[in-house]
Amino acid sequence: MSEQELKTIKSTEETPESATPAPDAEGEEMWVAPILGIQVERRALPWILLALVSCTVLGFSFLKDLPAIWFDEEGYYSHGLLVPFMSLAVLYMRREKLKKAKKEPAAIGIPILAVGLLLLLAGRLIDNLSIQAFAFILALIGATYYVFGKEVGKLALAPILFLIFMMPALGWIIDATTNPLQIVSTKIATKMLNIVGYETYINPIDPTFVDMNLYSFQVGGPCSGFKLSLALTAFTIFFIMISNLSWGKNLFLLAISIPLALFLNGLRIMMIGVIGEYGAAAPDAPLIRWIRSLDKTQSDVGMIFHDYSGYLVLFLCFIILHYIVKALERGVGNDEPS
Repeated sequence: MSEQELKTIKSTEETPESATPAPDAEGEEMWVAPILGIQVERRALPWILLALVSCTVLGFSFLKDLPAIWFDEEGYYSHGLLVPFMSLAVLYMRREKLKKAKKEPAAIGIPILAVGLLLLLAGRLIDNLSIQAFAFILALIGATYYVFGKEVGKLALAPILFLIFMMPALGWIIDATTNPLQIVSTKIATKMLNIVGYETYINPIDPTFVDMNLYSFQVGGPCSGFKLSLALTAFTIFFIMISNLSWGKNLFLLAISIPLALFLNGLRIMMIGVIGEYGAAAPDAPLIRWIRSLDKTQSDVGMIFHDYSGYLVLFLCFIILHYIVKALERGVGNDEPS
């Protein structure tokens, strides 16, 4: 073998595989999506970009308002910032299945995408955030099925639908359940206060207003328990998507999420009452001075604790669910990894 042939063989062996685009079975040049590793034909890239740009442009009118909704102290979506990262985490955990899934455009995605984009436009014209939220999700589902195919669409369907938890799409449910939940949460909190030795009186005219010996407070709409129930339901569905539990255990998780949310919400309201009563009885106590230092714009230590405790309770919910899922996974009857 000549020296020139040896150099050619050596050069070929040293050339990294990544130096050339990944070909498919028919030799088509492929594009590999970062992180997830999904391969699609390069000729599909313009359609991918068109679908993404269409969804983003038509959805921008409400997408730009989401941060304000998430950080609204009187809102119901303080968990919303976490939701897109949770969806991405689920997709990342399914990356091996996504890589192996067959990629071919599915015609069913076209009407779904078209309806989603039309609803986005309609929701924008009438300034309805709920319609825009549902339409955006629908458009994403249609785009995924059309560009990547049915197998990828099936794997991505749950993470895309999960995005609804970051959007103000449940206004009619909030309106219907807030007042009953306010009353229930008030009763739970006052019962807890009674158990630990505090006297309470609920005004019969306003059953969400609580009088204590030295402190009074009202359980408002955002403290009704719906806010925490919504967040805990989102966390529960996230754990269901990433765990390997059986259907029975998944249903058990969903069944305990609402009672757990109401209990933790009642515990938080109880602590607001305890801190407020203690602040009125001992305004110069070290704990009260420290709480008051967190927000010098108001003197009500109960309300200061109220403002900061919401995020702490969200974190506590996530930790509790994590350990419940771990305990269930150690049991029997789990499914194969999804």
